[in-house]
Parts: sequence; structure tokens; C-alpha cells
Amino acid sequence: MNKDLEIICSKIVDYSNALSSLFLEDYKKLINDEFADLSTKQQVILELLRVKTRTVNEISHFLSITASAASQLISKLEKQDYVKREINPDNRREIIVQLGEKGHHYNQMVEKNQLFIIEKYYAKLPKEDLEKLLDIHEKLYHIAVEAQKE
Repeated sequence: MNKDLEIICSKIVDYSNALSSLFLEDYKKLINDEFADLSTKQQVILELLRVKTRTVNEISHFLSITASAASQLISKLEKQDYVKREINPDNRREIIVQLGEKGHHYNQMVEKNQLFIIEKYYAKLPKEDLEKLLDIHEKLYHIAVEAQKE
């Protein structure tokens, strides 16, 4: 990579990290005290489950931890009704994890916070800029997906 591209990419990463920090500060202000006890890894698990049910092994792989460590995190979440576990009827050695009642409530709060971020920041950009930003994010996403396959 040439020096100019390296400088530009470095600035993009710096701004991306700075934005993430600002968004995280807003997020922390908005999150209810009832969710303050969740660790970052537990929050990631709830985010993974927002999209679809997962096995303990999928969760452990995503978090780069052992299945035993993932199971401990999941147990804590289960005790607080954030998640439910059940044996996979198609493969009795697998444990399927899905959102519990409090997990659904947590994800509703996350969606509410995302809407707040959109209204506070993104909505202030002109539509053309938002379309360009979306296009760039889509391209970068597809590059990342292809790179993961290599």
C-alpha cells in the first residue's frame, strides 16, 4: 500500500474508533440501570441471539473462548431470564440458546438506542451523504465477507 493510501486509511480507522466511542457514551447514558450488570461478552451474546438462535459452540467460537466459558456466561444470563437453553432435538449433544423474556426486553432497549443515535447524528446528514455512506459500508462489508473466506 502506498503512503497516501495508508494515511487515508489510518484516518478512517481513527475516526471510526472515535465515533464508536462517542456512540458508546450515548449508549451508556441511555441504558437502564437494570442492564448495568451485563458484561460486554454477555451483551455480545444477546446481540448474537437477536439475529437468530445459536448453539453454545457457535457462541464460544464467535467470542473466541472455550465452550465451558461460554456455558458459564450463558448460565448467568439464563438465571436472570435473558436467555433460555434447550437440547437440540436433531443433535442431542448440542445445546441451543435463544432469547428469554428479559433478553427480548434488552434488545428492544438496544433498538431504541440505535434509533436515538440515528436521529441525533445520522439524520443531520444530507440524504446524498447517507446514500454514499451506505454504499461504502456495503462495499466494505462485501470485501470483509470475501476476505473471511480466504
